[in-house]
Amino acid sequence: MKQKPSLKSVVVLNLVNNIPMAIVMSVTAPLVMGIPMVFSNIMENIVIAFLLACIVNLAVPIPLIAEKFSKLFKQPPESFAGRLLGNIPVCLIFVVIIGLILNAYNVRQFPGFIFAFFGTFIPMYLVCFVISMFTNPFAMKLAFGNPAAEKTV
Repeated sequence: MKQKPSLKSVVVLNLVNNIPMAIVMSVTAPLVMGIPMVFSNIMENIVIAFLLACIVNLAVPIPLIAEKFSKLFKQPPESFAGRLLGNIPVCLIFVVIIGLILNAYNVRQFPGFIFAFFGTFIPMYLVCFVISMFTNPFAMKLAFGNPAAEKTV
């Protein structure tokens, strides 16, 4: 039976996964769109993206979605193939929510921010997918002691 993770585990997972995700999302979009990067804007975007990622982790059952999606294809969630498959919907959720909000915050014109989002979606998704494939096993090991440990957040 899966137990609810400790507060320490939740904090470790959020810090290790969300900080790199917030940084790459905040840097990738301006680079892709050819927008000059201003340090203060990047820092604002990183803070906003980090807070949004934490909210998404609290509001959406991310580990359950990843586990169920990998099992849908009959792959154990702990295996490389299972992590790869589970990462598909998880990154989609994060990139859609955080990407739309960051684009709305930075572009501030409707429908301009929608087109900016479409222009940055694929590069942001790919970068976030790769980053999370590296950070998640590391975060799981730090939070639970081994990557195959219980994943319910």
